[in-house]
Amino acid sequence: MNTCEVKDVQRLRPADHICIWDTSRWPFRYTHHGIVYMAGESADVISVAHVWSRKTGLRESQADSNFQITSLTEFLNGRPLRDMRRVQYNSSLVAEASSRLGEVHRTHADAPPVVLARCEFLLGLGQGHFSILSLNCEHVTLWCTTGVGWSKQVLSRAETKVPFLTSSTKSTQALERLELQLRNIREVVKEKNRKLEALGGKRVYLRLKGTGKFAKRLGDELFLVQDDPSEKDWAFRQRPTSLRLAVHVSAYNSVRVEFEDYEKSGDVLYASSSGLKLTRRRTMQLKRWFQFDFGWEGELQSLRHRRWFVGAQTRDGLLRPFISREKGASFEIIDADAMDVLSPMIEPSLRDLEECDTRIARAMTRAESEPELGLDDDQEDGFFC
Repeated sequence: MNTCEVKDVQRLRPADHICIWDTSRWPFRYTHHGIVYMAGESADVISVAHVWSRKTGLRESQADSNFQITSLTEFLNGRPLRDMRRVQYNSSLVAEASSRLGEVHRTHADAPPVVLARCEFLLGLGQGHFSILSLNCEHVTLWCTTGVGWSKQVLSRAETKVPFLTSSTKSTQALERLELQLRNIREVVKEKNRKLEALGGKRVYLRLKGTGKFAKRLGDELFLVQDDPSEKDWAFRQRPTSLRLAVHVSAYNSVRVEFEDYEKSGDVLYASSSGLKLTRRRTMQLKRWFQFDFGWEGELQSLRHRRWFVGAQTRDGLLRPFISREKGASFEIIDADAMDVLSPMIEPSLRDLEECDTRIARAMTRAESEPELGLDDDQEDGFFC
């Protein structure tokens, strides 16, 4: 499976860098690049910012092209969706080496508001400036995403620091306004990171974003369970597992986190192919194998599995890494102490525990006295051992 493949256009997000392979428009195979400007339910509703022209001839389209917003349908331009890719950033060396040219980058993408601000800055610019070697659609899209105009297809950097920009006073003033806007956006993101860093070493819960589902340890694995904060009785609450958080911020758009079982010191969260597990770190295991990149939308990407995305199995809620972002999930890191103050639980009394033990003992006695089911009965009822 191609990790960059887009199977459902509804899963595209604003600021996603997309590209599509083409052999029909020009006399050679190439990728056309753009930025998702607005998400939507269908290709007709989704808008994409890209360097484009509706003219078909090679010279005519180069002379007429400019940076504009079109629908995803126009971006595809009759090409099949199966040839479209969501370009990956912050990827591993192995993933980049094994990918097709231009689909994967090791560098970090800027935060979505920064990417979209750059797109807005370039709208309407570029007519007559297109050059396959020094200023093509990939140069422009990489500049919007990272601030550096680069093209893997032709292995060249854009001739100017900012695409399409001249040295006029008007252009200089416009660029200064853009830089001020980007600084303000980065400061907002940095403040968000500082709040996360303040949770370092503290007790936290891992929550599925926008839901009441939390990560709970069952055995060595983590599962998503529904927790109702309004329920005060311990017997009816799915209590989340308390985790100790470690945060490493190397840049405003580069945040890594580690999780340790708060009550079982030394059990660190580890991404195996079968699921997320709380386990002891062995001497030969690299520290980064126990770290996760924490993305803008709350994505957790395992540093062990080529930046695979953490999600939950539909059938049982088991947290595990998935090869594609489409199957990944978004998470929130919650201050456990603050949450417990807002929704305290009534701890069980000694009598409650004794009654619970009695009920369990009675249930086990009933189970032992019941006749065993035959193999055929098991299969008919859907039980498999």
